[in-house]
Amino acid sequence: MGRRLGILACIAAMAAVAAVAAPDEDALGKPRGYPVSSFGPHFSLFDETHKVGTFSHMDEILWPRRVKSGAASPLPPSPSMAAQALAISYPFEGKTYTLEDFLARQRITGLLVIKDGAVVIERYQYERTAQMKLASFSMAKTVTALLTGIALRDGLIASIDDPAEKYAPALKGSAWGPVSIRNLLRMSSGVKWNDKVMPGVTTDGARLAAESFYQRGQGGAAAVAWVKDSEFPQGTRFNYNSAETFALGVALRGAIKRDLGGYLAEKIWQPMGAEADASWLIDRSGLEAANCCLNARLRDYGRLGVLLANDGMVDGREIIPREFLLDATDAGRQPDHLKPRKATPFFGYGYQTWLYPYHTRTFQARGLFGQELIVQPESKVVIVMTSVLKSADVPGDIFVERNYFTGALLKALGGKTDLYQR
Repeated sequence: MGRRLGILACIAAMAAVAAVAAPDEDALGKPRGYPVSSFGPHFSLFDETHKVGTFSHMDEILWPRRVKSGAASPLPPSPSMAAQALAISYPFEGKTYTLEDFLARQRITGLLVIKDGAVVIERYQYERTAQMKLASFSMAKTVTALLTGIALRDGLIASIDDPAEKYAPALKGSAWGPVSIRNLLRMSSGVKWNDKVMPGVTTDGARLAAESFYQRGQGGAAAVAWVKDSEFPQGTRFNYNSAETFALGVALRGAIKRDLGGYLAEKIWQPMGAEADASWLIDRSGLEAANCCLNARLRDYGRLGVLLANDGMVDGREIIPREFLLDATDAGRQPDHLKPRKATPFFGYGYQTWLYPYHTRTFQARGLFGQELIVQPESKVVIVMTSVLKSADVPGDIFVERNYFTGALLKALGGKTDLYQR
């Protein structure tokens, strides 16, 4: 009986309700029940008082395509690992913090930690629940890359060194047309583009949002075909660029000749055992915003992470081509300009995927306002965070603290944070 009660206590510790107050609850709309925005001329993802509600109801505000689930694959609890994870501490700015401190300091709506396919920690804040579909923003970029690899295996794309315009003739005449699928995957098109997203400022990234999932333009290739200028030869420079992934989605749609959401459902979502339908926002033409806007339950993001941790395999069946996945996520397989601490001061970049500067292969799907899916295949550790950060980009102090926290989690669960030397 004592052992059983101990297991139940550990499971309770992984439950959805946090014991501490989340930061900035009142500013984020708690007194009004975390209201949801309605779409209109003044709709903004930066609206603090609606951010929590909006980020968990994106497919009720905008225009979604359903990504159908099938038979769910269980994610059992792991009480023994939970005890180790719950006891972690991490250093930051001269102090030592705990898991509870991290949740009290970070605007986390959902935190899920999985080890060997079992749930170690599952926590929700700001009255979010396990049944809500939480926004991923640019985490969807990684999913688009995975679908590209599957289309390559299926023979629908002959070679990723083919130009995008081979599969999307509507991109001819634009800067994207002659860019290879590979260089679109690598954010190395050389095309001139400013991807910053800031409140009240019109940028290339803001125009793309307006013309795609905001449905203020005709969508499809027209959302990016207006771009004509390149700054560098393709394949030579990294420039994080949402239009790059959108153009990749246009080419992918032309190659598979069906909607991306249906392809995702058939090729990944159902085979990996998702427990619920997801949604993917679409533009006026019916094309999914390949660079953005997949919405799903926290546990289904976790299942995607488990699939990636298993190198694309489910029950001995290859769902995602392993060699493509290694090309996408192994820092050692990247050209010099994409290696960790070369592409950026910290991360490297693969195929629509961020690469940690660790000797042990570790990678991340990442989205605006602090969304993260972290995978370390060797240790079979998966970490998912959904967030409502104030800024679209992760500020330096939050970024550093998260790295210390996730590093402590990895090490507590048998993983490694073996950093490259500078």
